[in-house]
Amino acid sequence: MPGDPEEDEINWFRPVWKTEDQNDLDPVSRRRSQRPLAEPDFDHPLLIPLARAQDAVARLQAKTEAASEVVTEGLRARMSYLEASGWLRYAHIRIHPWDLALSDHRLTWGTFTGAALGRIRQAKMLPSTVAQEGELVLASSAVEALQLQFAIGQALRLARLWRRLGELRTWRPLADADAIGETLESLLKRRVSNDAIADWLSRFYLRDQGPDLLRAGRAAKNWECQAGVKERDPDGVFLGACLWHEKNRSAPIALPFWSAPEERHIRLGRKVGVPWMVEFLDCIAAAAATGMRELKRLQEAEDKGKTMGATARSRLPKAVDAVLRAHIVTTASLARAVDVTPQAALVLLRQLTAAGIVREATGRASSRAYALV
Repeated sequence: MPGDPEEDEINWFRPVWKTEDQNDLDPVSRRRSQRPLAEPDFDHPLLIPLARAQDAVARLQAKTEAASEVVTEGLRARMSYLEASGWLRYAHIRIHPWDLALSDHRLTWGTFTGAALGRIRQAKMLPSTVAQEGELVLASSAVEALQLQFAIGQALRLARLWRRLGELRTWRPLADADAIGETLESLLKRRVSNDAIADWLSRFYLRDQGPDLLRAGRAAKNWECQAGVKERDPDGVFLGACLWHEKNRSAPIALPFWSAPEERHIRLGRKVGVPWMVEFLDCIAAAAATGMRELKRLQEAEDKGKTMGATARSRLPKAVDAVLRAHIVTTASLARAVDVTPQAALVLLRQLTAAGIVREATGRASSRAYALV
């Protein structure tokens, strides 16, 4: 319909050199393609945010592709927990990415089943969170404790799915309604209406056009409106990341979003329409900048490991690789990775700690874990 803002936006972003075979188009798309293209509006409010986000994402992808396989795998691991931790902050739950990794590897003590968790118990369960945020009362009742446990479980599922997007080139979570339903069920642990999925798939996925980042934003927001999901659920943004992945399947990591600073997500929640899209693109640009910092940190650790003077028989190079690949390592996991005894792995960890590559992440005397400095 002429004058429709969404149609005007689509026309504005269609490249002038793009042509289509009219015989291959359905009647609606044929009428749309026959309309005169709108003149580019260089004062369009989405132009600069889109260019900034595209540039940040392209730089991150290019730098990651140029990095070693070890660094790339480590970046996916760390960014997955940063994304999960960022979503939890948006849901008013502050948990450090290291503590999410500890929980994912079953290295925390106790469960969130009691009320009014004390500082000592919290320090055992969430050591990095307590050290960073100070004393926290995470749950004042058994019901809130169970809700917290569920939120952490959902964050870990989000981390695994986000990492899977970057690792697998053949995975197509949006292939059809059944695939979308399975993807959402694995994230939310509940069935989603098949009618809502089919409607979103036909209206906002198959027919939407324009730059990939704009399509991802529209898909995320439209799913939230279409399915009636809660404002702080992660499924809308994840579907947007999946849509971006469809057109960028060779990308070494998935589209980052939640690892942007918390205040950007807060601003996003207060906006609608074009202002919401502007904030959405700004979140992507900021999250990509977070990825660049993590990538630089990994590469610096990789370079530092190369200067440790390892001999031909030394296991230090393999130990450095194992630390770079995993977000959290223990004596047992390092021993398996480099094929040494736990005692030898402990010696390697002490050498890496002395070199400033890793540090202990639990603050405990036993069942310790180590993370990249």
